[in-house]
Amino acid sequence: MYLRYVPPMGIYETLYAFLGAFGTYMGEPGTNPWSQGFPRTVALPDGPALPSTVTVTSEHRKYPKAWGLPSLREAIAAYYRQSYGVEITAENVMVFAGGRPAIVALLLFLEPDIEVRLASTEYTPYYDVLEGLRRPYHLVHSGVDNGFRPPVAAYTAPRDGRTLMLLSNPCNPTGVTRTGEELAALVAASAQDGMGLLVDEAYELLHDEPVS
Repeated sequence: MYLRYVPPMGIYETLYAFLGAFGTYMGEPGTNPWSQGFPRTVALPDGPALPSTVTVTSEHRKYPKAWGLPSLREAIAAYYRQSYGVEITAENVMVFAGGRPAIVALLLFLEPDIEVRLASTEYTPYYDVLEGLRRPYHLVHSGVDNGFRPPVAAYTAPRDGRTLMLLSNPCNPTGVTRTGEELAALVAASAQDGMGLLVDEAYELLHDEPVS
């Protein structure tokens, strides 16, 4: 055998266990899809109408810019400037085919001495990626006793070598959201020597108001 066995990531383990127990997949009629969601395919209430067709020309079939379509990068930068008052330009933005490839790329190219710290109740695919890349990591305790909200100090506790803090915000699956002073404290901590911060904002718009 040339390929090593890699078990399915956490949410699929749950799907297969559900199938084995009940003879149907979670999400089928009569079940609740508690482990696997689906993209929304209908218009948002009071939102813009969904396009019925999308025109694709030969220009769209070319290889994209390696760092993302310039107009899209500028639109993303403009969103953050308008929504959060940050001073960024398109030069601060790279576009990937989804958040997972971006996270994998960043973790893949980290210097080998950097240890990743993440909560024990974080988004399960993070653990799969870290294991697959053989990236050293440390689980920060997250449970009922701390409201599934590990304090910033738990991420920055002294350890050997450099550290990258990794978290989703809002967190999947706990829903815990870092805002205001707490979020500012995380950013301030990442500015310390030997510390870094990677925040996955895939669920940003599920928080009212959106937070970044």
